[in-house]
Amino acid sequence: MSRIWGFYRAVWVVLVAGLMLAACGAPTGPTVAGVPTSSAPTTPGESSAPEGAIARVGNGYILRQDFDRFYLPGADPQALLDQMIDVELVIQAALQSGATIDETLIDGQVEQLRLAQAGGDETQFVAFLQSNKIADEAELRRLLGRDQLIEQMLLKHTTAEQVRARHILVAATPDEAESRKETAEAILTELQNGGDFAALARARSDDPGSAAQGGDLGWAPRGVYVEPFEEAIFSMQPGELRLVQTDYGWHIIEVLEGPEVRSFDDRNLLDTPAGQEAFNATFLPWVAELRSTAESAGQIEILVDVATLTQQ
Repeated sequence: MSRIWGFYRAVWVVLVAGLMLAACGAPTGPTVAGVPTSSAPTTPGESSAPEGAIARVGNGYILRQDFDRFYLPGADPQALLDQMIDVELVIQAALQSGATIDETLIDGQVEQLRLAQAGGDETQFVAFLQSNKIADEAELRRLLGRDQLIEQMLLKHTTAEQVRARHILVAATPDEAESRKETAEAILTELQNGGDFAALARARSDDPGSAAQGGDLGWAPRGVYVEPFEEAIFSMQPGELRLVQTDYGWHIIEVLEGPEVRSFDDRNLLDTPAGQEAFNATFLPWVAELRSTAESAGQIEILVDVATLTQQ
């Protein structure tokens, strides 16, 4: 597993209630771990870094308190600092590209955490945050906002060949396959005669997750579906209908778009082997390019002796 993937996974670890945490910034002005400051932009060698700064990344800073939040005893401090620099570069790239933060989403996440961990009690909620090295609600919102920016860049810069398909499932065990085939063929015939795919999927598909979406499975890369299904959708033309058997039964499939190389739409796909493969093949080289460009431009400056970061 790559070092930056491991760090992103750490950033996204749920504190206790399933919320992804990291730190957020505004699109203008110098930043401290993504948070706007009132100081002027700095250049290498200037002494105007904020208190607790351990590294400068562009016109932003990484603070000791943020390092301490992630550091685990015995870990390599240089490796962690490198990870944090890479993450800060991703955040700054997000802001420069016009990525925005959904404050309404953060409102819901904060309320969910407040209810789950403190039953709505503000004093208990603050104590819970502080026990997890988060000073207050403003800091939590900062973390959640930054997480949104990271996720947007992950999805945008992780790419793979993908297909968007929809299906109607006639569920059948291997023993039931022959007896259920006639039902599937009847649905296929109805579609070939002009039937409404989405309406038939909602009414007759045995896959409740996609049935509610009219059978639409969204965009997905290779390695997500079982082999007969995947082989079919990556060999079909848009608009083509095909009947395919898998261990789940009979699938009436229509390809809507693709195949084409494109960014990921679904965050959950990044957790699949196919998503991690695409992450390593496309996102990591993009981050490496950000790092190389920043280093060449003198935009990264370590402000402390890294060895001292593990000392209390």
